[in-house]
Order: sequence, then structure tokens, then C-alpha cells
Amino acid sequence: MNEQTNNTNAAFMEVTSRRIEVQDKKMIAIEEKIKNIPDNADLIIKVDALRKELSSSFSIDKLDEFGKRLDDSIHFLKLPLQNKVVHQHHVPKIIWIAAGLFIVLALVCAGWFYTSNNLESYMANDTKYRQLRLDTGNIKLQLYLDKTDSLYNASPDMRKAVFQTEQQYRQNFERLQKAERLKAEAKGLENEVKRR
Repeated sequence: MNEQTNNTNAAFMEVTSRRIEVQDKKMIAIEEKIKNIPDNADLIIKVDALRKELSSSFSIDKLDEFGKRLDDSIHFLKLPLQNKVVHQHHVPKIIWIAAGLFIVLALVCAGWFYTSNNLESYMANDTKYRQLRLDTGNIKLQLYLDKTDSLYNASPDMRKAVFQTEQQYRQNFERLQKAERLKAEAKGLENEVKRR
């Protein structure tokens, strides 16, 4: 058993020593690589000085604010861009001016048309009046026309009075028609009552 323990110990020692040798070789290779690295001590000193200078020129609050803005910007960049189409139809001023002039022209033409219609009516009435004046066989009518002309000259409000009288005649006529209609309805109802 002793012999067996010795064999195991020997095998263990052999494996361990090989591993140690391999590790030693790796360490020697690393040391050689380190020796090949150029001396960067001045660069490290410069970087430390630059870090100290930057930390003194930037306050922590500014850096925090910059970090927040950077986070917000990253968040907005992650969002998809939304295309919004806004239709703005621009009508040039010349079109507005042309439309305004067209409306003015239409109003002027309508005024001319209305005036010509009234003028024709006045001319027709004047012609009718003159024809009545030329009828020498009807003296009573000419005397009545003379009397009416005198009344019109004496009372300029005669036009209003004529309109009011015409309106009253129209209302009386409508009332008579309504009365006739109601009489007819009453007779119709009376006939229906008699039938029952």
C-alpha cells in the first residue's frame, strides 16, 4: 500500500511539476512582451494631468445635465420618424383681386339691369298717362287727371297714402275670401249633420 501511495504521489508530483514548468514558460513569455512595450510613463502623467484639468473645468452638475440631454436625444433617435403632411393651399393675391373685381362688376351690372327695368316701367306709365291726356273725347277723365295731379303736387305723401289704401283693399279682399271659404265649410258641415 505504501508502494501504491508512493506511485500516486510520484504521478501527482510529475503532473504538478509539468504544469508549473508550463506556467513558468508563459510567465517568461509575458515578461518578454512587457519588456518590448515602450515606456509610456510620460504619457500616463500627461493623461493624469489632462484628467485633473478636465475634472476641474467641468462641474458635476453640467455633466449630469449633459448626460440627461444625451439620454433624451438617444430616446428621440430610437423613436420612428412620423411623416405629417400638412396641406397649405395658397391662393395668390391676384386671384383674390380678380374675384373681388368680378363681384363688383356683377353688382354694377345688376344695378344697371334693375335701373333699366324701373326706367322701362316709368316710361310705360308716362306713355299711358300721355295717351289718356290725348284722348279729347273723354273730358271727365282729363279733369280727373288734372285734379289728381294737383293733389299730388299739394301732398308729397300721397304715394304713402296710396300704398296704405291698396294694402287695406288687399286685406279686405283676403278677408272676404276667407269668409266665403268658412261659409262653404260651414255649409258642408251642416250637410253632413243633416245626413246623419
